[in-house]
Amino acid sequence: MRLKSLLIPLAMAGYAGFAALPALAGPSGYPEPPPPQGIYTAGTVMVRIGASYVEPDDRFRFGRQTFVTDDPTTDPIEEVPVDVRTALDLDNDTTWYVSAVWLPIEHFGVELFASVDANLDATLFSSASTTDGEFIGDFSQGIGDFDTYITSLYANWYPMSPTCLIQPYVGLGFSYVDIEQDFLRPVFREGRERFGLIDFGSDFNWTAQVGVDFNFGPDNGWQVNLSAMYVRARPDIFIGYDTETFVPGFGDSVILPVRVRDELDLDPWLVNLGVGYRFSF
Repeated sequence: MRLKSLLIPLAMAGYAGFAALPALAGPSGYPEPPPPQGIYTAGTVMVRIGASYVEPDDRFRFGRQTFVTDDPTTDPIEEVPVDVRTALDLDNDTTWYVSAVWLPIEHFGVELFASVDANLDATLFSSASTTDGEFIGDFSQGIGDFDTYITSLYANWYPMSPTCLIQPYVGLGFSYVDIEQDFLRPVFREGRERFGLIDFGSDFNWTAQVGVDFNFGPDNGWQVNLSAMYVRARPDIFIGYDTETFVPGFGDSVILPVRVRDELDLDPWLVNLGVGYRFSF
């Protein structure tokens, strides 16, 4: 009788426990796991550093200048029109970059990006011909490298769930391209004599990017980032040089003062690979 009085309360307690299991257990009978924690939530910050490959447009052609040349050795003086064409070639370069991203809300971020000190080697090309197409001559001359800085501000959209470890994104923004002003330098130099100058300006324009973050884990802040950026950049350029030209039929050479003032369609592509760290406030 005493045993029965003990079993009845135990049975009732056991029944109450089993009755409560559906509210506390998952489909397999185990406790429900907590929902996955988002890693790209409001307040998330990412800082990165890495390598940046900068590829501007290959060659820039600045049109044609026509000069009327005089042959002082003839009497009367003979005048011959001469066309001079100028082009500039900029090589690619790999440099380094830094960036920082802040997500004020889920799926949207603000990124500040800086590609630092891309040294773009420049080569000047010039050719001369008569106005009826007769070739006179040409030359090419390396004129050094030009330190180029690209600073961009993007608004990024992250379409995936904040819990995903792989986070693709697209961004649109503004970019400032600056080519250092101490590039005012001789185009040619022979001993102490200078034969020309070149000068670049800067430009503020639009930019766009696509990228992806590969996060190591929800509790691991480290990540690898890959991105590609297009920057529309049209800085001003001034080139001035004197070219010695041997016009057919002239007894002596003539010096033609070539002056070019134009927009440089730089429009570089940037491909970036870096490592970053993610944290939240």
